[in-house]
Amino acid sequence: MNGKKLIIGLLVVVIVLLAGNLYFLIKGQNGFENNLPINNSGDVINSENNENSGDYKESGDAEFVESGEIAPSVIEKEEVEIIPEEVEMPINGEYDVIVFGAEPEGIVTAISAARNNLDVLLVEKRDGPGGLMTYAMLNTIDMNQNVYGELLSQGIFEEFYEKIGNNESFDVELAKDAFEDMLDDEENITVMYEVEEYTVGSTGTEIEYAMIDGEKYVAKAYIDCTQDADITVAAGAEYVVGWEDVNEKNRIMSATLVIHMDNVDWDKACETIRVEARPNTGYSDDSIWAFGNITETYVPKQTNMRLKALNIGKQNDGSVLINSLQIINANMLDEDAKERAYKKCVKEAEYVAEFLKANVPGFEKSKLVGVAPELYVRETRHIIGEYRLTVKDILESTTFTNTIGHACYPIDVQTTSIYDYGYIIGAPIQYSIPMGTIIPKGFTNLLTIGRSGSYTSIAAGSARVIPTGMTLGEAAGIIAAVSIEKNIDFQEILKNISTTKDIQKRMTMQGMYLNKESKPVVDVDGRYYDFIIEMCEKGILSLGYDNKFNPEETMSEREFIVFLQTYLKRSFIAEEYWKTEHINLLDASEEPITPNRAREIMADITTYNLTDDEIKGEIEEYINLVMPVGKENLTLVRVYEITTLLKDEIMKISK
Repeated sequence: MNGKKLIIGLLVVVIVLLAGNLYFLIKGQNGFENNLPINNSGDVINSENNENSGDYKESGDAEFVESGEIAPSVIEKEEVEIIPEEVEMPINGEYDVIVFGAEPEGIVTAISAARNNLDVLLVEKRDGPGGLMTYAMLNTIDMNQNVYGELLSQGIFEEFYEKIGNNESFDVELAKDAFEDMLDDEENITVMYEVEEYTVGSTGTEIEYAMIDGEKYVAKAYIDCTQDADITVAAGAEYVVGWEDVNEKNRIMSATLVIHMDNVDWDKACETIRVEARPNTGYSDDSIWAFGNITETYVPKQTNMRLKALNIGKQNDGSVLINSLQIINANMLDEDAKERAYKKCVKEAEYVAEFLKANVPGFEKSKLVGVAPELYVRETRHIIGEYRLTVKDILESTTFTNTIGHACYPIDVQTTSIYDYGYIIGAPIQYSIPMGTIIPKGFTNLLTIGRSGSYTSIAAGSARVIPTGMTLGEAAGIIAAVSIEKNIDFQEILKNISTTKDIQKRMTMQGMYLNKESKPVVDVDGRYYDFIIEMCEKGILSLGYDNKFNPEETMSEREFIVFLQTYLKRSFIAEEYWKTEHINLLDASEEPITPNRAREIMADITTYNLTDDEIKGEIEEYINLVMPVGKENLTLVRVYEITTLLKDEIMKISK
């Protein structure tokens, strides 16, 4: 019976998708413009704008998933720890809330909860607060400031921002002092530093206790603000790693080692930037973002290293911190691999310092004085929450009844392989983040805050930044307070509109920014809307900082091969339909793809590995049906339309 329901459900999905594609084939045109070359890793990049820069659907052999959904095969889940009753331990401490991780997000979460009259325990393995900002020395803030100059991360973040002088780049020690002062000002917060080990005992939907250095603690609510969502995973929540949600295993954004240099002639560097006036470069009294034209000539001494355009933040003593040296394809969830990556970066930093001294204006007398004690890790896990924020939500500025924060940082996907330099998927004006993104699926007393929250891997390019996490942390403190005051769990709050409104009212009273207005940056009624969203969700299409798309752009034969293979793979079509080991891209033409040639390539890629002649025949017949005949150049949008129809047909045939 379940099998019949499954088949019927999938047929409905296929019919809806086919109907939707036909609708957009005949609908009117919008006015997006852009150039979209494709790189060797299968990603579309706007080189001009990127200079150096739910619910689960069960399926059979082919795991096709729609935007915002995840193939069941890539979801991971750890075993949970339960202390047997016969060895039940005494309780060492009881709190209203236990917050794990004194990251900037965790600090704000603890403060927010304390200001709402909760007794808070903040637990941290390091010897002080600030995490990514103070130990990875990420001292330039990725601000949530929209095109109108409006700051969307208001509330407690603003308090911190004022303490560091309202500067986008700040002195690391000043930031650490600011965090310490903010925590010291709260009587309801107990902080435990230099903790060696912590974990939780969980039923799989509720945390029952925490184990901190062998001692048992209990709370009414638990909030995980660790970078990798370690507590959430220990509790048994579901998650994916990196880009697994688009069927790209072992693909993840690069990590960075921040370099500390002194004797930099700041004025000379800024004057060079002013005179050259290159796109996407600039400077201020405390920040520089430039010199990508120089760093792209750097040849790393070791493999899987990359020197990006220089993001430089000034320290109070005149020295600078540089966020540019990236390491690619390193497993940041494996402590040994992470340590090897760190040592590799430390070694490469010496060569980078020599290169900067010899090539970058203002660095002629510079010297390397050190590196950050930790790597700046951009991506590891993505928790599966009650709602997953998508690229669609960001670009179309979806509004939610239970919005708990706003953001506008670009969807900045950093380097994921040696074949790309990163790309801007799109640049929102403002988008909303719903409550469900911080509640792990099924959990009643656990919230997860930070870059490992419930976002798709591509959407995380925007939602991962610290100010967004600090905003959500402040909301989490309020949600925890309301939950305890009303004696209702987080799942009940999600279903209660009245309680949600109470939470939002308290957020506003606490100084947070809430705005119900939708500010889309794509034409939601345009002919190409669905194609733009789907390709952006899969990390294939980059709209750049200008959010432009040119439907009349063409692609070469080589680009078409890479695009088709990548699109089918990221749609979770079975590998036999897109495996291209038999193709030598060196033999592919750089001339624009034509319908006649596209027909041949589509048939070759999708049927080469098949042994069933009947299925081969069906696919070839369908390609002949949808592909026009002619020698004219195929536009990007025609390629998208035809490829989408082909994907749907393969899904249908494979069933």
